Amino acid sequence: MIDPDMSDAQRRTINHEVIILGPLNLQNEFLNYVIERELGAKCQIYDNEIRQFPEGFTIPLNELGENPKKYLFLVDSTVQSVEKIMKDIFTNRYLEQCYISLFNLKLNTGIEGKALSKNIRGFFYKDDSFDIFIKGLKAIFNEEVWVSREVLLKVVFDTIEERRSRIQQKTALTQRQIEILSLVSMGASNDEIAEKMTISENTVKTHLYNIFKKINVPNRLQAALWAAKHL
Repeated sequence: MIDPDMSDAQRRTINHEVIILGPLNLQNEFLNYVIERELGAKCQIYDNEIRQFPEGFTIPLNELGENPKKYLFLVDSTVQSVEKIMKDIFTNRYLEQCYISLFNLKLNTGIEGKALSKNIRGFFYKDDSFDIFIKGLKAIFNEEVWVSREVLLKVVFDTIEERRSRIQQKTALTQRQIEILSLVSMGASNDEIAEKMTISENTVKTHLYNIFKKINVPNRLQAALWAAKHL
């Protein structure tokens, strides 16, 4: 029976189940114990590869999608490569409506951006403390994504740079022209662009003329609309 004095966050935690996808070793058995003790959520270990799930599993998975209980899968990244983990998650229909998080990650591998695009919601590293681990699980149970601000900013900037690189290759815009186009999309006037980039207004006009030709638009407004869509 659920205590009526519990907070909404505590109720959400109890109505979740954690599945550790990894070997039956001391670390994972300890994680199982800590999660059940600290969060009050049922936890069990699934000692098979993700692609085999739900083979041998005990929860009635046909209730996924109907059952209000939410499942959180903690995938041990030391068992197989993160790339293979993401592929297996993406192709396993049983995991579509579940929370997925990776643990035992190494720092500075740069996999977070691709993993976030596959709807992986949390990242736990080898050096994380148990306090951080539990705090992260609570955040995920609370419908949040658990990723550091530093990593998230890097993902955002890398994504912007990658998109701009693709645009440069497709349109032949130079880096300076992309900067000018970005300023145009923000409503900057020619003299404001000139001051910002320490160039003359005539140079700005020349750049804009070339930009319009490269992206095939007739005027400043259409260029701003193009930039809002593509940059």
